[in-house]
Amino acid sequence: MVIHKRIPGQDRASVIEHLRLSPYTLLMTTPAALKASFRLLMTLALATGLSACASMPHKTPPSSNPPPVETTTAVSQAPMAQRADQLMITGHYQEAAKDYIHAAADVRGQAQLDYLMKAAQASLKGQKPQVAILLANEVLRLQHDNASLRGAALWVRAQGLMDQGQTPSAKGNLEEILTITSTPQEVRARAMGTLATLYTQEGHELTALNFLIERDSLLGGDAIAENHRRIHVLLDQQSVAKLQNWQGRSGNPLVQEWIAIALITRQNPDPQQRQTAIRAWLAAHPGHPPINFSDDDATVAGASALNRAPGGICALLPSGGSYGPLSQAIAAGMETAAQLRSGPAVRILRSTGNPSYTAVLFERGIREGCKIFVGPWLPQDINAVAAVRKPSDPPVIALGTASDVQQPGLYTLSLSRDVAARQIATQSYAAGYRHAYVLYPQDSSGAAIQADFITAWKHLGGDVSGVTTYLPGRSLTSKAQQLLSASPGRHSFVFLVTDAKNANSAVTSIRLINRTVPVFSPALLHGAVLPSDAQGLSGIESVDMPWIINPGQSWPQASLLLRTNLPNASDAQWRMAAFGLDAYRMAERVLDQDMSGSLNGATGVLRFAADGRIVRDMEWMEVENGRVVPLSGVPGPGA
Repeated sequence: MVIHKRIPGQDRASVIEHLRLSPYTLLMTTPAALKASFRLLMTLALATGLSACASMPHKTPPSSNPPPVETTTAVSQAPMAQRADQLMITGHYQEAAKDYIHAAADVRGQAQLDYLMKAAQASLKGQKPQVAILLANEVLRLQHDNASLRGAALWVRAQGLMDQGQTPSAKGNLEEILTITSTPQEVRARAMGTLATLYTQEGHELTALNFLIERDSLLGGDAIAENHRRIHVLLDQQSVAKLQNWQGRSGNPLVQEWIAIALITRQNPDPQQRQTAIRAWLAAHPGHPPINFSDDDATVAGASALNRAPGGICALLPSGGSYGPLSQAIAAGMETAAQLRSGPAVRILRSTGNPSYTAVLFERGIREGCKIFVGPWLPQDINAVAAVRKPSDPPVIALGTASDVQQPGLYTLSLSRDVAARQIATQSYAAGYRHAYVLYPQDSSGAAIQADFITAWKHLGGDVSGVTTYLPGRSLTSKAQQLLSASPGRHSFVFLVTDAKNANSAVTSIRLINRTVPVFSPALLHGAVLPSDAQGLSGIESVDMPWIINPGQSWPQASLLLRTNLPNASDAQWRMAAFGLDAYRMAERVLDQDMSGSLNGATGVLRFAADGRIVRDMEWMEVENGRVVPLSGVPGPGA
């Protein structure tokens, strides 16, 4: 029996028309508005008979590999749903989610639930975790007796919660998945592996060990070897006293056996004696079920994961906000380098900027065979990875800096203009300059760059003779007069932070006050091209990467290939692509354990420093009659 409900204050036609439009706003609106719009969708569903879905026949959706399970509809698909399926195949996830929501508005019963589930899965893949969670919540609220569908919704909700850093809630969803008897084996194994990661991060290593050992029976082939690697790594991090304490706390005989073998391994460094001791222990404990364990496992305990795990170079990059296009360019640079050098393949791991999820991605990459990571980039992500990274884990080339983070195997290749600022300070002082006049814009980026310069300059013993800020887009004449009120001497220069929009105005204003003082600028104009009218920049000197001066000369094949891969790249993306080229080549050197010498890269001459930094020396250049002219070094005082 179908129960029809009257929608107060609206007729059904007007509601349907609203629902045909509202899905396009679902992925962009606020959570509160999203909930209101989706409640309206569910009200219409009830009015058209969704309340009777419990009595309707259900089909069990087939599992996919890798998980999570994708749902299938119980009726023939409508054109809207078929188009959504094609959008999913081509990677247009947000558009697919909108079409699935449209399709759900036109059907009822199990088909509607399936479309909503697909919309949730598409939203998650389209990096809209909030939307995915809300859609999964509706599926969980409305479904009645389809355990497989419930498991799929719980999986999506757990992934969305992890993306947002809500790991305690994510754990609850993952643990509930394990209680559903129809959960496919591969999904159950994946959930256990994720739970082990989350519990390890929280300091509950014994609980994590239980999950890893329980999932062993669900795996096969290379996955078992990788799971054993994770077990060994976890056990290797514990003290003998803690392992002995665990022996009395775990009721799982398999866990007791693994702990016993770990203790025997610690006490018997000689391989032959160790194998004898393990066999003796097993013979003395015949009641233990046979574990999925080989003699070779004991010999690899504590060995480097880098030497065992197959795989390539993994880029762990932020995908949200303004970082998305820049990360895309870095990845394109790395993939271009891999293609031209016929080297290890590049795998892209996209983080959301949430530190907890970045740590989960890092550990997932290790399990899936990453030999080295390029990234993370953001300070909070670097801290999160450093907190979970073990000495046996693969090396990392961080693309930014985080205070007090220093580990063996963790290298830093900074993409920030602070590198250029410090280079100007160091090389200018070495060339004989002693007095700096600083002019920078009133924004967070300008403040950070000038602070890096002044810190390095004062540390060397240089004098800061004046500091003035300006508002971008305003006249700089009065600011230049204020800055240079005391005529600069022979050993002075202006440190100018600017971009393409303000460069001509800044240099022209300085030249009106003083025609001879050198003007040094970090990372010239942010990008790959000069302003359309660069005549006013004549005389400005800068440090920047060879790629910006002449990309065809730095790496001709890479420049041509990248123009194909990034046909509409912005100046900032073109710059980041060069970093991707160099990051890949430095990653190759780390894998080859070749830390000596230097590399003539697209972004400068790179070399490894003793503290783990990858030092990048850029080229000096001068703007002369609107053209960039490379210089052999920093111009000397009075030159």
